[in-house]
Amino acid sequence: MYIFSIGSDRKLFEQGSTVATRTTQYGKRFEHLAIVVFSLKSHGLSALKLSPEVTLYPTNSRNRFMYVLDAIRIGKEVILREKFVRGQSVITCQDPFESGLVGWRIAGKFRFPLHLQVHTDFLSPYFKTGTIQCIRVILGKFLIRKAQGVRVVSKRILDSFKKHNIVLKCEPQVLPIRITFPVPKVPDMRSAPFPEFKFTILMMSRLEKEKRIQDALIAFKTVLQIYSHAGLVIAGEGREKATLLKYAQDLDVAGSVRFLGWVSDTSNLLASADVFLSTSEYEGYGMSVIEAGLAGVPVVTTDVGVSGEVLVDGRNSYIVSVGDTMGVANRIIDLITHNQVRSVLSQALREDITARIPSLTQYTDAYVQGLEETLKNY
Repeated sequence: MYIFSIGSDRKLFEQGSTVATRTTQYGKRFEHLAIVVFSLKSHGLSALKLSPEVTLYPTNSRNRFMYVLDAIRIGKEVILREKFVRGQSVITCQDPFESGLVGWRIAGKFRFPLHLQVHTDFLSPYFKTGTIQCIRVILGKFLIRKAQGVRVVSKRILDSFKKHNIVLKCEPQVLPIRITFPVPKVPDMRSAPFPEFKFTILMMSRLEKEKRIQDALIAFKTVLQIYSHAGLVIAGEGREKATLLKYAQDLDVAGSVRFLGWVSDTSNLLASADVFLSTSEYEGYGMSVIEAGLAGVPVVTTDVGVSGEVLVDGRNSYIVSVGDTMGVANRIIDLITHNQVRSVLSQALREDITARIPSLTQYTDAYVQGLEETLKNY
């Protein structure tokens, strides 16, 4: 098969990155895999031969509004130049929004089947915040109905299609995000990055509204009233950072909160964390929660992503409703109070996640099968 892919993951251009390694493995199964990546000129990227079968093409757009037009132009040029064959070629897109629109236009021109990947629960009522997100919902509903193949990363997304009576041309494939094993958790408080805290609550999240970090701060204020030695450590960047810093000051918790910014290697943070917290209002999957579980950190999370699927409340994690700040606080207090509960939950979660992880070959087989089914459906 000839595969033409559209996405926005610029880590593909980083030699040795997880996504680059995984994509190289995919490429071995195809005649050619061409990937157009949304990027700005300021990113300084150039076309790259990732492997004999895989070629990357950055859009190098003047601004974000040009991503779609530039990707369509590049896509047409590449398909003609590389002699993609009708009946053997598939267009796959990393989302059913901007990249999906590019794929739909190119697929229509060359009469190739369209394969869409859905990584976020865009039909969640929390997703529609602002004009752009509302447009994405409309676009997503339109495009997934046009696709000959659809891959979702969690059962939650599939259930949301059924809930909203979305009728597809195909049977969607549930294929989670590929997980790799981290270094096992080996706590050593002597080298902990925050020795001033006797109990560390860790968050790894973009600082955006949908992550509801303000809920974590509210819950943490309640925790501090009982356990003043606790600390909240937040790794991540985003547009809400200044607002959250001020909010922490207003709540009088800033002295026990650390905003670290973007952290590329979180292994040391995970090794020293006593609890991992996620307060998102929607997720398609929730990779950071899975990473924490694999590192042996007990998890408190909202009911999003793979909660209820991989994470089971009371068995291997604590799950609360979105916006339930008192529920978050009570679960954290329970974990601080009961060391045995932390141990039981973390061990169960690690075992449950590990049991679900396929080998890279098995995962690649499933990924390729989804594209083959897309071709058959056309």
